[in-house]
Amino acid sequence: MTKNDEVENTPEQLLARAYALRSNDPDETLKLYADWAETYDQTMLDGLSYRSPQRIATLVAETEARRDVRVLDVGCGTGLLAESLRAEGFDRVDGLDYSAPMLAVAQREGRIDEAFLRDLNERLEMASECYDMLVSTGTFTHGHVEAACLPELLALLVPGGRLICTVHRDVWDEGGFGTGLQALTEARVAEIRSREADRLFADDDEPSGWYVVVEKLSS
Repeated sequence: MTKNDEVENTPEQLLARAYALRSNDPDETLKLYADWAETYDQTMLDGLSYRSPQRIATLVAETEARRDVRVLDVGCGTGLLAESLRAEGFDRVDGLDYSAPMLAVAQREGRIDEAFLRDLNERLEMASECYDMLVSTGTFTHGHVEAACLPELLALLVPGGRLICTVHRDVWDEGGFGTGLQALTEARVAEIRSREADRLFADDDEPSGWYVVVEKLSS
């Protein structure tokens, strides 16, 4: 590794690379997360004080009384959110991600049960109504996926199931999440149960994202 490579892999540089991703450049995305997989946990937790996995897990625990529900971590990465969920007593957590190296870390560390290598910009080819809860943090952000994936994701939920996730404030409008969720609400497919602005990283000077609870309605 060269000195320049080391600079480019500092916590701040890796996060900057993630925020600079373009959703139409999948090769760039895959390269970043392949480079990052083995150091992601240290970078995000120790280097950047990433708080949203624990924040989402707490919100899930407050929202769902049962602990035997079937949960899918969407864009699970190395499984930081799944690990936080297990600490809250949820023991049926699968993971879906675009990066095979990230999924490999999540499985190796015992954070997820079944792993699904999927691209949220494509058809998921998964069974419908197979999860009680979908969770996600860090996926609906710069250069990743836009709100067009929401109907496909909601199809995975049982009626009454919930999607509990973060959406970066910069992509709420730009990525179509506001209008996308409004359209799903008007179509009586889903309902936003709560939306709270809060920090994604402990050191953020102001709320940097939305913490959202969306319920799938009965057909």
